[in-house]
Amino acid sequence: MRPAGMLGCFVGGVSFVAVTLMAVASSQADGTRSVLQGAFTKAQAERGKAQYFAACASCHGVAMQGDGDIPELVGKSFLKRWGDQPVSALFSFAITQMPIGRPGSLGVQGYVDVIAHILSMNGFPEGKHELPPGGAALDEIILEGKR
Repeated sequence: MRPAGMLGCFVGGVSFVAVTLMAVASSQADGTRSVLQGAFTKAQAERGKAQYFAACASCHGVAMQGDGDIPELVGKSFLKRWGDQPVSALFSFAITQMPIGRPGSLGVQGYVDVIAHILSMNGFPEGKHELPPGGAALDEIILEGKR
């Protein structure tokens, strides 16, 4: 690669890092944070996996692939539906609508654990703290589409 091309790659890389850091700083300034910053722990996602297989997999599938009218919980269509919204939107939907015929049956902690598992299956990173059990704290965590 010629030196001018290497300089372009370096400048492009620096620009990407700068934009990423500005986005993180902006989200921290307004009190929000991204699931890309780690919003759940590995242990929480593991608890959620057990809950998912007990209460959700019979409809959404073992690989969260959905089936016909039942939406998938991983991939582009999941991110299209829930991306750039607070995690509280997904939580509110899940606790008031899922499982069909038994909404609310997993308890608050059960739902946030299942959401942690869903986030994990979508490739979002683990963090140092668990996803909080409902409330306003979930309003501050944005489910950003992976960039």
